[in-house]
Amino acid sequence: MRLPIASLGLLMAVGACTTVVTPPERPQRPPVTGEGAGYEHSIAKSRFDVGAGRHREIEGPYERVVGDRGAFMLDTITGATLAVPGRAAPIPKGAAALVFPRAMTENPDEHTAAVRAYLVGAGIPERQIGGMHVTTTMAGGGPVKEGVQSARSRLLWYTSHLERVVGGVPVEGSFAFAAFDSNRTVISEGVYWPGIPEDVVRRAREFKQRVESGNERGAFLARVRSAEPELKDERGEVRVVHTSAGHHGGFEARPLYTVVQPSPNGGKARILRFDENGALVTMPDERPTGSDSEKRQ
Repeated sequence: MRLPIASLGLLMAVGACTTVVTPPERPQRPPVTGEGAGYEHSIAKSRFDVGAGRHREIEGPYERVVGDRGAFMLDTITGATLAVPGRAAPIPKGAAALVFPRAMTENPDEHTAAVRAYLVGAGIPERQIGGMHVTTTMAGGGPVKEGVQSARSRLLWYTSHLERVVGGVPVEGSFAFAAFDSNRTVISEGVYWPGIPEDVVRRAREFKQRVESGNERGAFLARVRSAEPELKDERGEVRVVHTSAGHHGGFEARPLYTVVQPSPNGGKARILRFDENGALVTMPDERPTGSDSEKRQ
Protein backbone atom coordinates (compact mmCIF):
# COMPACT_ATOMS: atom_id res chain seq x y z
CA MET A 1 0.00 0.00 0.00
CA ARG A 2 1.16 3.52 -0.72
CA LEU A 3 2.20 5.71 2.15
CA PRO A 4 -0.45 8.26 2.76
CA ILE A 5 1.39 11.35 3.96
CA ALA A 6 2.06 12.76 0.49
CA SER A 7 -1.65 12.98 -0.25
CA LEU A 8 -1.98 15.58 2.50
CA GLY A 9 0.40 18.05 0.91
CA LEU A 10 -2.12 20.87 0.90
CA LEU A 11 -2.71 20.44 4.61
CA MET A 12 0.92 21.06 5.46
CA ALA A 13 0.69 24.85 5.24
CA VAL A 14 0.90 25.67 8.94
CA GLY A 15 1.79 29.34 8.58
CA ALA A 16 -0.40 32.02 10.12
CA CYS A 17 -3.46 33.11 8.16
CA THR A 18 -3.95 36.78 7.49
CA THR A 19 -7.55 36.34 6.36
CA VAL A 20 -10.30 34.23 7.86
CA VAL A 21 -12.39 32.74 5.08
CA THR A 22 -15.51 30.66 5.60
CA PRO A 23 -14.79 27.14 4.33
CA PRO A 24 -16.85 25.87 1.40
CA GLU A 25 -19.82 23.70 2.18
CA ARG A 26 -18.88 20.06 2.45
CA PRO A 27 -20.48 17.69 -0.07
CA GLN A 28 -23.12 15.60 1.65
CA ARG A 29 -22.98 11.82 1.27
CA PRO A 30 -25.28 9.34 2.96
CA PRO A 31 -23.63 7.71 6.01
CA VAL A 32 -22.16 4.27 5.44
CA THR A 33 -22.84 1.46 7.89
CA GLY A 34 -21.86 -2.20 7.89
CA GLU A 35 -18.54 -3.61 6.72
CA GLY A 36 -17.39 -0.41 5.03
CA ALA A 37 -18.30 2.03 7.82
CA GLY A 38 -15.97 5.02 7.95
CA TYR A 39 -14.48 7.05 10.78
CA GLU A 40 -13.78 10.77 11.09
CA HIS A 41 -11.15 11.92 13.56
CA SER A 42 -11.26 15.21 15.46
CA ILE A 43 -9.21 17.18 17.95
CA ALA A 44 -11.71 16.21 20.64
CA LYS A 45 -10.73 12.54 20.16
CA SER A 46 -7.00 13.23 19.82
CA ARG A 47 -4.12 13.07 22.32
CA PHE A 48 -2.25 15.71 20.34
CA ASP A 49 -1.57 18.85 22.37
CA VAL A 50 -1.25 22.05 20.31
CA GLY A 51 0.07 23.86 23.39
CA ALA A 52 -0.49 27.36 24.73
CA GLY A 53 -1.97 30.25 22.77
CA ARG A 54 -4.53 27.96 21.18
CA HIS A 55 -6.56 29.63 18.42
CA ARG A 56 -8.55 28.67 15.35
CA GLU A 57 -7.66 29.57 11.76
CA ILE A 58 -9.66 29.00 8.59
CA GLU A 59 -8.23 29.30 5.11
CA GLY A 60 -10.32 28.02 2.21
CA PRO A 61 -11.24 24.39 2.88
CA TYR A 62 -8.67 24.02 5.68
CA GLU A 63 -9.39 24.57 9.35
CA ARG A 64 -6.57 24.60 11.89
CA VAL A 65 -6.31 24.71 15.66
CA VAL A 66 -2.87 26.19 16.32
CA GLY A 67 -0.77 26.57 19.46
CA ASP A 68 2.87 27.07 20.35
CA ARG A 69 3.57 23.33 20.07
CA GLY A 70 1.91 22.55 16.75
CA ALA A 71 -1.28 22.46 14.71
CA PHE A 72 -4.22 20.10 14.30
CA MET A 73 -5.62 20.47 10.78
CA LEU A 74 -8.89 19.40 9.18
CA ASP A 75 -9.74 19.28 5.49
CA THR A 76 -13.38 20.32 5.69
CA ILE A 77 -14.11 18.80 2.26
CA THR A 78 -12.77 15.26 2.76
CA GLY A 79 -12.70 15.05 6.56
CA ALA A 80 -8.99 14.14 6.59
CA THR A 81 -6.99 15.27 9.62
CA LEU A 82 -3.30 15.85 10.23
CA ALA A 83 -1.54 16.85 13.46
CA VAL A 84 2.03 18.14 13.20
CA PRO A 85 4.46 19.58 15.74
CA GLY A 86 5.40 23.17 15.04
CA ARG A 87 9.06 22.75 15.94
CA ALA A 88 11.44 21.00 18.29
CA ALA A 89 11.69 22.51 21.75
CA PRO A 90 13.81 25.69 22.04
CA ILE A 91 17.50 25.23 22.75
CA PRO A 92 18.03 25.68 26.50
CA LYS A 93 20.78 28.06 27.54
CA GLY A 94 24.10 26.27 27.42
CA ALA A 95 22.71 23.29 25.42
CA ALA A 96 24.35 22.29 22.17
CA ALA A 97 21.36 20.91 20.26
CA LEU A 98 17.60 20.94 19.87
CA VAL A 99 15.62 18.95 22.41
CA PHE A 100 13.40 16.38 20.72
CA PRO A 101 10.62 14.27 22.25
CA ARG A 102 11.66 10.96 23.78
CA ALA A 103 10.32 7.83 22.10
CA MET A 104 7.62 5.93 23.95
CA THR A 105 9.67 2.75 23.65
CA GLU A 106 12.45 1.19 21.63
CA ASN A 107 10.22 -1.82 20.97
CA PRO A 108 8.28 -1.25 17.70
CA ASP A 109 5.73 -3.96 18.54
CA GLU A 110 4.90 -2.26 21.84
CA HIS A 111 4.45 1.07 20.08
CA THR A 112 2.27 -0.48 17.39
CA ALA A 113 0.02 -2.14 19.98
CA ALA A 114 -0.40 1.19 21.79
CA VAL A 115 -1.26 3.06 18.57
CA ARG A 116 -3.74 0.38 17.54
CA ALA A 117 -5.50 0.58 20.92
CA TYR A 118 -5.57 4.39 20.72
CA LEU A 119 -7.08 4.57 17.22
CA VAL A 120 -9.58 1.78 17.84
CA GLY A 121 -10.57 3.48 21.07
CA ALA A 122 -11.10 6.71 19.13
CA GLY A 123 -13.51 4.96 16.77
CA ILE A 124 -11.77 3.13 13.92
CA PRO A 125 -13.54 -0.24 13.36
CA GLU A 126 -11.13 -2.89 14.60
CA ARG A 127 -12.46 -5.47 12.12
CA GLN A 128 -11.14 -3.25 9.30
CA ILE A 129 -7.52 -3.39 10.48
CA GLY A 130 -5.79 -5.89 8.23
CA GLY A 131 -2.27 -5.22 9.45
CA MET A 132 0.16 -2.55 10.59
CA HIS A 133 3.62 -1.32 9.69
CA VAL A 134 6.13 0.96 11.37
CA THR A 135 8.37 3.75 10.14
CA THR A 136 11.15 5.36 12.17
CA THR A 137 12.38 8.91 12.69
CA MET A 138 16.09 8.98 13.42
CA ALA A 139 18.76 11.55 14.32
CA GLY A 140 22.43 11.24 13.53
CA GLY A 141 25.71 13.08 13.54
CA GLY A 142 29.09 13.18 11.91
CA PRO A 143 30.47 14.65 8.67
CA VAL A 144 27.96 14.89 5.81
CA LYS A 145 30.49 13.54 3.31
CA GLU A 146 30.63 10.24 5.21
CA GLY A 147 26.92 9.61 4.77
CA VAL A 148 24.57 7.91 7.21
CA GLN A 149 26.44 6.23 10.06
CA SER A 150 24.34 3.78 12.02
CA ALA A 151 26.72 3.92 14.98
CA ARG A 152 26.00 7.64 15.36
CA SER A 153 22.25 7.40 14.73
CA ARG A 154 19.61 7.21 17.43
CA LEU A 155 15.89 6.62 17.46
CA LEU A 156 13.72 9.68 17.96
CA TRP A 157 10.35 7.96 17.62
CA TYR A 158 8.31 5.33 15.81
CA THR A 159 5.23 6.02 13.70
CA SER A 160 2.77 3.12 13.45
CA HIS A 161 0.40 2.91 10.48
CA LEU A 162 -2.87 0.96 10.20
CA GLU A 163 -3.59 -0.94 6.97
CA ARG A 164 -7.29 -1.12 6.08
CA VAL A 165 -9.34 -4.01 4.72
CA VAL A 166 -13.08 -4.29 4.03
CA GLY A 167 -14.73 -7.61 3.29
CA GLY A 168 -11.31 -9.26 3.24
CA VAL A 169 -10.07 -6.90 0.48
CA PRO A 170 -7.23 -4.37 1.02
CA VAL A 171 -8.19 -0.69 0.78
CA GLU A 172 -5.89 1.79 -0.94
CA GLY A 173 -6.21 5.46 -0.05
CA SER A 174 -7.28 5.16 3.59
CA PHE A 175 -4.76 5.77 6.36
CA ALA A 176 -4.45 6.20 10.10
CA PHE A 177 -1.12 6.66 11.82
CA ALA A 178 0.29 8.07 15.04
CA ALA A 179 3.59 8.53 16.88
CA PHE A 180 3.79 8.57 20.69
CA ASP A 181 6.36 10.14 22.98
CA SER A 182 7.45 8.76 26.37
CA ASN A 183 4.29 10.18 28.00
CA ARG A 184 2.09 8.54 25.35
CA THR A 185 1.21 11.97 24.05
CA VAL A 186 0.85 12.17 20.27
CA ILE A 187 3.86 13.64 18.46
CA SER A 188 2.10 13.50 15.08
CA GLU A 189 -0.89 11.72 13.56
CA GLY A 190 -3.09 11.59 10.48
CA VAL A 191 -6.43 9.96 9.70
CA TYR A 192 -8.47 9.54 6.51
CA TRP A 193 -10.92 6.63 6.77
CA PRO A 194 -13.95 7.32 4.54
CA GLY A 195 -17.01 5.10 4.36
CA ILE A 196 -16.98 2.50 1.57
CA PRO A 197 -20.49 1.84 0.17
CA GLU A 198 -21.84 -1.66 0.72
CA ASP A 199 -22.20 -2.39 -3.00
CA VAL A 200 -18.50 -1.59 -3.50
CA VAL A 201 -17.56 -3.98 -0.67
CA ARG A 202 -19.75 -6.72 -2.18
CA ARG A 203 -18.35 -6.24 -5.69
CA ALA A 204 -14.79 -6.21 -4.36
CA ARG A 205 -15.30 -9.49 -2.51
CA GLU A 206 -16.81 -11.13 -5.59
CA PHE A 207 -14.10 -9.70 -7.86
CA LYS A 208 -11.34 -11.03 -5.58
CA GLN A 209 -12.92 -14.49 -5.55
CA ARG A 210 -13.16 -14.54 -9.36
CA VAL A 211 -9.57 -13.42 -9.89
CA GLU A 212 -8.29 -16.02 -7.43
CA SER A 213 -10.36 -18.78 -9.02
CA GLY A 214 -8.47 -21.16 -11.30
CA ASN A 215 -11.38 -21.23 -13.75
CA GLU A 216 -11.62 -17.47 -14.27
CA ARG A 217 -8.18 -16.13 -13.48
CA GLY A 218 -6.61 -17.00 -16.82
CA ALA A 219 -9.37 -15.39 -18.86
CA PHE A 220 -9.28 -12.24 -16.75
CA LEU A 221 -5.47 -11.88 -17.01
CA ALA A 222 -5.73 -12.33 -20.77
CA ARG A 223 -8.13 -9.37 -20.93
CA VAL A 224 -5.75 -7.33 -18.76
CA ARG A 225 -2.81 -8.00 -21.06
CA SER A 226 -4.94 -7.22 -24.07
CA ALA A 227 -5.76 -3.83 -22.54
CA GLU A 228 -2.09 -3.19 -21.62
CA PRO A 229 0.22 -5.23 -23.90
CA GLU A 230 3.36 -3.94 -22.14
CA LEU A 231 2.54 -5.97 -19.04
CA LYS A 232 4.67 -9.09 -18.84
CA ASP A 233 4.60 -11.41 -15.84
CA GLU A 234 3.69 -8.78 -13.25
CA ARG A 235 0.94 -9.93 -10.92
CA GLY A 236 -1.50 -7.64 -9.13
CA GLU A 237 -4.24 -7.89 -6.55
CA VAL A 238 -7.81 -6.76 -6.13
CA ARG A 239 -8.14 -3.69 -3.93
CA VAL A 240 -10.81 -1.20 -3.04
CA VAL A 241 -9.32 2.04 -4.36
CA HIS A 242 -10.81 5.39 -3.41
CA THR A 243 -9.99 9.03 -4.10
CA SER A 244 -7.30 10.51 -1.90
CA ALA A 245 -7.45 12.71 1.17
CA GLY A 246 -6.54 15.82 -0.80
CA HIS A 247 -9.02 15.30 -3.66
CA HIS A 248 -11.75 17.94 -3.60
CA GLY A 249 -13.80 16.53 -6.45
CA GLY A 250 -16.49 13.92 -5.94
CA PHE A 251 -15.62 10.95 -3.75
CA GLU A 252 -15.24 7.69 -5.64
CA ALA A 253 -14.51 4.14 -4.48
CA ARG A 254 -14.13 1.18 -6.84
CA PRO A 255 -12.98 -2.44 -6.73
CA LEU A 256 -9.94 -2.58 -9.04
CA TYR A 257 -7.19 -4.99 -9.98
CA THR A 258 -3.97 -3.08 -9.32
CA VAL A 259 -0.61 -3.94 -10.86
CA VAL A 260 2.70 -2.25 -10.04
CA GLN A 261 4.89 -2.31 -13.15
CA PRO A 262 8.59 -1.68 -12.46
CA SER A 263 10.41 0.77 -14.70
CA PRO A 264 12.80 -0.95 -17.14
CA ASN A 265 15.34 1.82 -16.46
CA GLY A 266 15.13 1.73 -12.69
CA GLY A 267 12.91 4.81 -12.51
CA LYS A 268 9.49 5.30 -10.99
CA ALA A 269 7.17 2.31 -11.27
CA ARG A 270 3.79 2.61 -12.99
CA ILE A 271 0.58 1.77 -11.17
CA LEU A 272 -2.00 0.27 -13.51
CA ARG A 273 -5.62 -0.38 -12.55
CA PHE A 274 -8.24 -2.56 -14.23
CA ASP A 275 -11.96 -2.98 -13.59
CA GLU A 276 -13.92 -6.23 -13.33
CA ASN A 277 -13.97 -6.55 -17.13
CA GLY A 278 -10.22 -6.06 -17.52
CA ALA A 279 -10.52 -2.50 -18.86
CA LEU A 280 -7.82 0.03 -17.94
CA VAL A 281 -9.06 2.60 -15.38
CA THR A 282 -7.66 5.91 -14.10
CA MET A 283 -9.05 7.28 -10.84
CA PRO A 284 -10.17 10.95 -10.88
CA ASP A 285 -7.36 12.12 -8.60
CA GLU A 286 -4.75 10.29 -10.69
CA ARG A 287 -5.54 12.03 -13.97
CA PRO A 288 -2.94 14.50 -15.27
CA THR A 289 -3.85 18.10 -14.53
CA GLY A 290 -1.54 19.68 -17.08
CA SER A 291 0.25 21.66 -14.38
CA ASP A 292 3.14 19.28 -13.84
CA SER A 293 6.51 20.09 -15.35
CA GLU A 294 7.70 17.99 -18.27
CA LYS A 295 9.63 14.91 -17.35
CA ARG A 296 13.30 15.07 -18.24
CA GLN A 297 14.64 12.19 -20.27
